[in-house]
Amino acid sequence: MAAPSLASTSERCHEIAQSYLQIEEPLSQIIRETQNAIKLTQKLLLNEIFPRWSPFNGEISFSYNGGKDCQVLLIIYLGCLWEYYKTNMNGQEFPLKTLKAVFIDQDKTFQTLEQFVESTKKRYSLSLYESDRNHTKALSMPEAFHKYLGDQPETKAIVVGIRYADPFAQDLKPIQRTDDGWPDFLRLQPLLHWKLAYIWSFLLYSGEPICGIYSVGFSSLGDINHTLPNPYLAKTNDLPLRYQWEITHGCEGVVNCSPLSSQDSHFQNNEYLPGWYLLDDSLERCGRIKKNKT
Repeated sequence: MAAPSLASTSERCHEIAQSYLQIEEPLSQIIRETQNAIKLTQKLLLNEIFPRWSPFNGEISFSYNGGKDCQVLLIIYLGCLWEYYKTNMNGQEFPLKTLKAVFIDQDKTFQTLEQFVESTKKRYSLSLYESDRNHTKALSMPEAFHKYLGDQPETKAIVVGIRYADPFAQDLKPIQRTDDGWPDFLRLQPLLHWKLAYIWSFLLYSGEPICGIYSVGFSSLGDINHTLPNPYLAKTNDLPLRYQWEITHGCEGVVNCSPLSSQDSHFQNNEYLPGWYLLDDSLERCGRIKKNKT
């Protein structure tokens, strides 16, 4: 089966976001707040970001790693791309075949996540630059981005799916130049105001494939040597499912998860609830093990 075009993908993502915004009953507090979060992200993209850096000429790149946050932002971003095209291109052909994206990660990731990135870069028509993780001496994140910008010199800004609940993110702004020690570019961060509950409500309703590693007790993904199932998702905690309406109406009652890889199949032990049972932002990274400083 041929991969969908970026135009059709963007139109589909626009329909997903608009469908969520049109939910009226039952309008739970989570859905209402998520609708407001979507509108603010759309406003940032359509009114502040796209008019300053054209999404159609290579000035913007999208940071994509297959995680839940950047997938939510990608869906909304692509939907806004479609709206911006319809509003500004006066009936011209959709100007992009693929969306320029970058995956900078020096750590060893879950094979399930790597397979998910591979499948979704086709699903979302991404032209994905992946940093080399096989150096004898691994590049630092700033060094990897410096190399990327050397290969893609037209890039002026990079969209990043970070939220205020993430480490060191509390003082960030939606549009912010990189710090000292980093190559010079603008970080576009239109997801900062989102909470964990909003991420899951929208993503589950979307019916889009979700990385399967979330289905076996993971709520935040780092490298495989420092990431475990979240202890707060142990089935002994008996957490309620708050998104049954979204699952029933968005994906016909079955969450669309990618398959676990053979290397990750041992996590399928039926001891943990899926990541979307967790609502508390402060507990999201409790499966992360701190790295020793060297």
